[in-house]
Amino acid sequence: MACYVIRQPRKIMTEIHFKELGLVEYSETYDAMMLLIESQPIFHSIWSLEHFPVFTIGISEKEIAEDKLKTPPFIKTDRGGKTTFHAPGQLVFYFILHMKKLPFQPTELTKKILETTSSVLSSYDLTHKIDAHDPGVFINNEKVASIGMRIKKNYSYHGLSINIKTDLKTFNSIKPCGLNVRACNLKDYIDINVDKFKKDLLNKFQRMLDK
Repeated sequence: MACYVIRQPRKIMTEIHFKELGLVEYSETYDAMMLLIESQPIFHSIWSLEHFPVFTIGISEKEIAEDKLKTPPFIKTDRGGKTTFHAPGQLVFYFILHMKKLPFQPTELTKKILETTSSVLSSYDLTHKIDAHDPGVFINNEKVASIGMRIKKNYSYHGLSINIKTDLKTFNSIKPCGLNVRACNLKDYIDINVDKFKKDLLNKFQRMLDK
């Protein structure tokens, strides 16, 4: 596990702790987020990771029930949105951010993350769009990135998932995020180095938090 600390050049400095967790179970990662929030950190945290195959059910989902015994399991969570799928080959960023230390209104957080992600994708000359009504990033009307957030005790948690080269057959066995669209992979459209792509996103997220 790699951990980095980026200090922001501000009069009142807010540290950003970046952790690369590798391939991890969803439930264990959720518990770790809760523990961090309970500790009331004075810094922001951004975690980069991939999950073992799992469907996660958001608070807006009315049609799909929790079933932890299935393969992959369906697990209820407290994030916004409906049901989505995580698996190796999908890049996930979790944002555990101190809401009172943001340089913008907390209500703008989802929009800011999507706009920041879009700016990185644009730097790769990828034609895409972001949708404010059904939050995510779309390529040719297929969903390549999803976002779901929640705020608790003045901290955000959950975050953004981007399909790099993941299991679309399993993903498209549901309606991604409850939409009548299919999920797609980024590598079906552009050839990217994943490590560089992660670094580009991290640098942009740092700037997002420093404006």
